[in-house]
Amino acid sequence: MFSARKNPQRSSEATPPVSSRLRPRWITFLSILGLVSIYLLSDAFALDVPPLTGRIVDLANLLPADVAASLSAELGEHERKTGNQIAVLTVPSLEGESLEEFSHRVSTTWKLGRKGTDNGVLLLIVPGERRIRIEVGYGLEGALTDAKSSQIIRREIVPHFKSGDFAAGINAGVKAIMATIEGTYTAPNEPSQQSVPWEIFFIAIVIGALVGGSLFGGTLKSVGSILSGLLSFVIALPTGWKLALVAAVLGMLAAVVISALSGVSPSGRRRRSGWDYPGWGGGLGTGGGWSSSDSFSGGGGDFGGGGASGRW
Repeated sequence: MFSARKNPQRSSEATPPVSSRLRPRWITFLSILGLVSIYLLSDAFALDVPPLTGRIVDLANLLPADVAASLSAELGEHERKTGNQIAVLTVPSLEGESLEEFSHRVSTTWKLGRKGTDNGVLLLIVPGERRIRIEVGYGLEGALTDAKSSQIIRREIVPHFKSGDFAAGINAGVKAIMATIEGTYTAPNEPSQQSVPWEIFFIAIVIGALVGGSLFGGTLKSVGSILSGLLSFVIALPTGWKLALVAAVLGMLAAVVISALSGVSPSGRRRRSGWDYPGWGGGLGTGGGWSSSDSFSGGGGDFGGGGASGRW
């Protein structure tokens, strides 16, 4: 009788070494450990949320004490009348953190607004990065929409900040937020969106071209050229000096074209043409800062990321 013999080579191929079996587990473990470490380190180096010491926490020292006190009193009156909690925070710098993430962290940590109603608003100013953020609680997203928040930043806050008047900008922004929630806010016209009287611009070109074109021939060719540009510039001045200069150049060019089409060359001689009518040619856009001393605290409100951001 022959006994079956085991093939050692075959056995070793069927059972992989222990180190090979454990390698995938170690890779998975180290990957999870790395992700947890990154998460913990990101929290460790995140900018701390300052304590809520009042309706206005001015760590960047942007507001004089009297303005801050007056504005805090208005916010307190607004809360007593409507129940909405509005707070202002200024910090010198975000130290590399995202504006939106820090604003949401502050709002949820402070718990602005009433629990269940979620009627809180945070106005965040960061002069170091020239950033502005209005964070809106769930309950006020219908009244203080993202679009309205953006308008308040652009129209009320940014113009004052650009001129260096932070107190006026914060004051105007807070008042606009309150008025928007109450339904009484009327947005001013944005200077960049003011309508340009384009009809004056085009009329200036036409008149300059007509007058210049009629005087472009003969000994008055230089006078016609200068007069067309000057006349267009003067008429177009209500549109702004930049557009007036453009109108002057276009008026002079149009005068040349009119003269050419009417058969008068810049040298003063009439060109031969099959349509040679007598007469003249015609034709036709940091630390410290102010904080209120009243016992102000959040009411348990929640935030979902609504609001708007801006810069100046």
